[in-house]
Amino acid sequence: MKTILAPTDFSEASQNAVNYAAELAKFTHARLIIFHGYSVPVPVSEVPVVAIPFEDLEKENMKLLHDLDKKIKHDYGKIETHLVTMPGFVVDEIMSMLLSHKADIVVMGLTGAGRTAALLGSNTTSVMKRAPVPVLAVPEKAKFKKPAKIALACDYKAIIPDQAVKSFKEFVRLFGSKVLVFDVLKKAELVSYQKAAAEVNLENALGDMEHALYFPSSDNLSEEVNRFVENNNVDLLTVMPHNYTFISRLFHHSLAKKIALHTHVPILSIHE
Repeated sequence: MKTILAPTDFSEASQNAVNYAAELAKFTHARLIIFHGYSVPVPVSEVPVVAIPFEDLEKENMKLLHDLDKKIKHDYGKIETHLVTMPGFVVDEIMSMLLSHKADIVVMGLTGAGRTAALLGSNTTSVMKRAPVPVLAVPEKAKFKKPAKIALACDYKAIIPDQAVKSFKEFVRLFGSKVLVFDVLKKAELVSYQKAAAEVNLENALGDMEHALYFPSSDNLSEEVNRFVENNNVDLLTVMPHNYTFISRLFHHSLAKKIALHTHVPILSIHE
């Protein structure tokens, strides 16, 4: 991991995600790019309004980034940082930043909704679905720690794409974590040949890593995931949104809200 991209809108949730990204950068000796995208106000009425000059808006945003950078250097020590602010649609600009700066991972915040609730914001969800690199969504109260246990939630009726497995393994090896695989199907739902195929897929993908396979016991996946995370002291939950029905359901608004409501651990999204 050489370059980490941390978008921010200067909210508490994104501030915490930037702090998490800073500690991750310190741990991996990576470069940290802190990015703020913003929209340029466009008058839509005939009533005269005082518009903020584009140059002033950009200058103010850069000042906020420099203030944030100073705080990061003060709190976390020497970290190589690069500050960028530009106008445009946030998600599109993040995609451009990934390409132009060759970032290896995006670290974003979960949106607060009350004192204890949190849910995947629209920008974070969109980046998770579109980004060609892993995306780490960080809850507002989560603090960086070396993950001893990383859970992978997936449907082992499907073949895990090689590139996704490679990215997942690199992340696991980075921390020397133990892998817990949460199969979204009940064990009883798998016929014998599916069980055999699941075992083969699992062993081919993760055979050289310490891992254990778990199955849900009920149909309420949101509760099952939360219970699994809590009971097994999971430090990070990994999902693969392009390939599994469960993940599509996870990103459905109501379920995502319910999942994130109790999930206090970061969610790592890896594409194929």
